[in-house]
Amino acid sequence: MTTEALFVALATLAVLGHAHWFFGNLYEAIVLAPGWKSMAGQPVQLGGGFLAPGSPVRYYIPTTPLTVLVTLAAGIAGWNAPQVPHPPLTLGVALCLISAAVTVYIVTRVNLRLFFTADTTPERKAILARRWVRLNHVRLATLGTAATLLVWTLTRHS
Repeated sequence: MTTEALFVALATLAVLGHAHWFFGNLYEAIVLAPGWKSMAGQPVQLGGGFLAPGSPVRYYIPTTPLTVLVTLAAGIAGWNAPQVPHPPLTLGVALCLISAAVTVYIVTRVNLRLFFTADTTPERKAILARRWVRLNHVRLATLGTAATLLVWTLTRHS
């Protein structure tokens, strides 16, 4: 397999991974998050726990890290292929890494306190829900832009 063919295969998988990641978070933003913000005085709970059925973590665990790794591999393969435009590829990979960093922050610093900490006050939960919404907007923007740049790079590589 040539470097260019490897790049096309990896970048295609990366775009599919970004679509999965993007639309999962878009669904949460449209369907779930409005309910979190309206429950300011009530406890917000995703029944069961961090990895229990119904937890969004189970949806993302298999694909999000894999998407990041495949995107990095596509970036390396594309960098070694002379016909691949490097600036949009590099920016797409960087935005994927930013999306991953935002996701790690959301999961560890927002979601755990919002959904799984019993002693979080209703006021704090309302603040955390608003923070989740703002950070998810950043994540959606970086994911969408990364996927767009990867698609653009795929269509311009020859």
